[in-house]
Amino acid sequence: MGESGTAAKKQSPAQNAGSAAYTPFTLRIYDWWVLRISNSYAWKCSTEKVQLPLFRSTIGSKHLDVGVGTGYYPANAFKSETPCKEITLVDLNPHTLDLAAARIAAVRKGIEVHSVVADVTESLPLPVGQKFDSVSIFYLLHCLAGPPEVKAKVFSRLKDYVAEDGVLVGTTILGEERPMNWLARRLMKIYNDKSIFSNWKDSSSVFEDGLRQSFDEVDIQIVGRTMVFTARKPKKDT
Repeated sequence: MGESGTAAKKQSPAQNAGSAAYTPFTLRIYDWWVLRISNSYAWKCSTEKVQLPLFRSTIGSKHLDVGVGTGYYPANAFKSETPCKEITLVDLNPHTLDLAAARIAAVRKGIEVHSVVADVTESLPLPVGQKFDSVSIFYLLHCLAGPPEVKAKVFSRLKDYVAEDGVLVGTTILGEERPMNWLARRLMKIYNDKSIFSNWKDSSSVFEDGLRQSFDEVDIQIVGRTMVFTARKPKKDT
């Protein structure tokens, strides 16, 4: 056990500033600060009125959640009737994976939970050909480093895991193209200076182009400073 655990740890990808910010302390206040305060007053995209209903309405029997945070969305989705029987959690940070897995198991008895430490900007260590009925990336893109054109490549990686009749769903905080109130501007500066965010130049048009390159059906909505999207019918590689 000790040798295999050590080997697995050595093979784990290095964390970036965005994932490393999720310490046990910050995870304790994440739901209050990010999902309640920031979403309501800075990003203007309600957790309870917009984001959680979106998650609930799209989750399928076999789900892949990338960038899991505290596991708030699946855990709260499972408090109501959902078809999900198996969920795979992918994140760079083991703290978030442990918390999310425990939180989900506590509210949904018997669900099959898999945790994978991985970097979504690289090939995921999932079985070849594995497909999911739904894939979620909530508040992931604005934490990734690089320009939006590079981040948009995530869509082409993830579409290979979306079943033919499945869905990719997500939200992300946009850059300077959207108006900012004083709180949003202050948080954007702090988070970007610390490299927790890397989204000053993040553009809805670039992300939409990336989605349309990988999916035949794309729906984009801008709520406050947040891009809310779903993508269906993954395109086959030619």
